[in-house]
Amino acid sequence: MIIQTKPAYQKIYDSIKEKIVEGTYVVGDILPSEAELEKMFNVSRTPVRNALKQLENDKLIHRVQGKGSFVSNQQPKQTWTSMSGFRNHYSNDWEKISVKTIEVKKVVNPHFAKLLKLEEETGIIYLKRIRYLNNQPMFFLEHYIRPVLSADIYQDNTTISSVQQLLKEKMDVDIVEVEDEIEAVIATPYIAGALQISDTAAVLKGTRISYAKNKEPMDLNIFYINTDNWKYYSYFKF
Repeated sequence: MIIQTKPAYQKIYDSIKEKIVEGTYVVGDILPSEAELEKMFNVSRTPVRNALKQLENDKLIHRVQGKGSFVSNQQPKQTWTSMSGFRNHYSNDWEKISVKTIEVKKVVNPHFAKLLKLEEETGIIYLKRIRYLNNQPMFFLEHYIRPVLSADIYQDNTTISSVQQLLKEKMDVDIVEVEDEIEAVIATPYIAGALQISDTAAVLKGTRISYAKNKEPMDLNIFYINTDNWKYYSYFKF
């Protein structure tokens, strides 16, 4: 009988991930240094770096040059998945979910600036994104975002799981309140093409405003959902 053993980097990854999930390491905690991890796991530097890179790719940690590796805030992902139903349906299939940003620019739009409680001539960040499951488009999203981060940062993070996550990681901004408006609409030809559905198909349209503390609107997100394979689900416990 052949006994298969995990690669060294996988053992390190699994151990650190388990400590994060269980709460041994909490948001903001600094992990042991690479040298300390070498001693803890009795390995060379390469598997340690591979494990840390994978943890970073999975958004469990973020690394700061010259300072170390820190546990990331995972709340934004949990928030949007709770509100949209993704966590309920796909909690065991995160590796099958991906996001692609297809447009980033700064725009002047008096209507959306007003909704973000900004002066009408203020330049705001506009994102166009698609969220996929098994490489099939499920969400088409448009974001109008308060310009607390530059457009370049969004351009450099085109596969980030949520805007909330980026705001938290880069600016330590927490989203504390959300308003949703949901309606059924017929897809426009452009949205139908993005979602790979018939241009006469009905889609679920949502308009969501996400607020930081003091009722400060940070992100106005208009999203369209392909409901052929998925239904919107929301659960709140009081």
